[in-house]
Amino acid sequence: MLEELKEKFIGKLVEQYGAWEKKVSRFGNATFGEVATDLCISASQFSKLISGNATEGMYIRSIRNIERLIEKHQASLERDEAKAVTARLQESLRVQKSSWRFLPYLFFALCLGALATYLLLPRLSADFPDEEAPDRHPLSAYFDQRFDADYDSPYLKGYEVRDYCPCAAYEGEWSLSEEYKLPLPSNRKPGVYYLAKSADVRMKCSKSDTLNIGPGRVMVAYEYLVNEVWVDTKQTPLTPRFFNKENKQFTAEFDELQFKNDPAFKKVATINSFFIDKFEIYRDSIVRRGEPCGRFAEDIDQDLADEYEIDLKHILENVISDLTQTDCQAVTNKFCDPNDLQEGESVIDFACLYTINSENLGIGGGYPYRKGYRLMKQNYSDNLTCNCE
Repeated sequence: MLEELKEKFIGKLVEQYGAWEKKVSRFGNATFGEVATDLCISASQFSKLISGNATEGMYIRSIRNIERLIEKHQASLERDEAKAVTARLQESLRVQKSSWRFLPYLFFALCLGALATYLLLPRLSADFPDEEAPDRHPLSAYFDQRFDADYDSPYLKGYEVRDYCPCAAYEGEWSLSEEYKLPLPSNRKPGVYYLAKSADVRMKCSKSDTLNIGPGRVMVAYEYLVNEVWVDTKQTPLTPRFFNKENKQFTAEFDELQFKNDPAFKKVATINSFFIDKFEIYRDSIVRRGEPCGRFAEDIDQDLADEYEIDLKHILENVISDLTQTDCQAVTNKFCDPNDLQEGESVIDFACLYTINSENLGIGGGYPYRKGYRLMKQNYSDNLTCNCE
């Protein structure tokens, strides 16, 4: 049954996008990431569907969504054809408007236009039902449903909020405050880089871990990251152009470098990662500890990886894996009064140092970077009584 659903799913993708190009992870001209976005599913869900590891329900919902895309595309073509017919008839009437015998054509054109609008506009504008359009975060179905939906939210209930202060104010949706980039050492040739593009994070209070100082001081975060691997086709050595070995800092040129705007840099792959973080909230500081829960590569340019001898499996399992062991300093707690947290503005920014056991670039140390989290949507934002006092 699952194999039949998988074949039907792939058949529908081919119908909508074109032939499956396995070598470059595409259907027609659409990358796997683009297809997943169109279907309103996460990259990890799409990977399961393609590999045959999805559930029956996932296949049925995704097939339904592809069929809607096909219907929407067909409706768009029909609408455009109707508009073209209407335009041709109206032009004919404009040229020969003095002749009464064209009035039936005008009436036909107006009716056709009205009918097309009535039948096709709802199909073109309708979104997928909420229950079949989860956000890209893998745990969206658990965190992001409507407040009146039949589900048990992992966030604190109203009567628990004041018992778990200040962490109650941190519960909700966070994102990566800004992109950051790092060299990826331990490759055969220089010029391979890591670009952190986004982080979709859900934070909740921990009810069991209280740091022996009472409840409300520990946050658990589920972090879904999208990163990229880029290669410098000129294979420029990291030092001295991009990194100063004396002060162990990146140069201003590296800080200002944007891979996508520099023709010397090409994207090799997209990396999807999942983390579980623990944030410890003290009166004067916040401490973060992270643990990886797996990652995978997609949208791979295999020809580029082969040309520059880039071993993505090694990067995933060893190089980026070491990145998760990064030493991040505690950050000053700017929100000792949790009521100071503001959606879209408040950022928790950590200064980190990335080291790797198989260092081979001659730096003799680690690479500094900053990783920040921006509060996007609070679960609870009413006044809280706990504060610095």
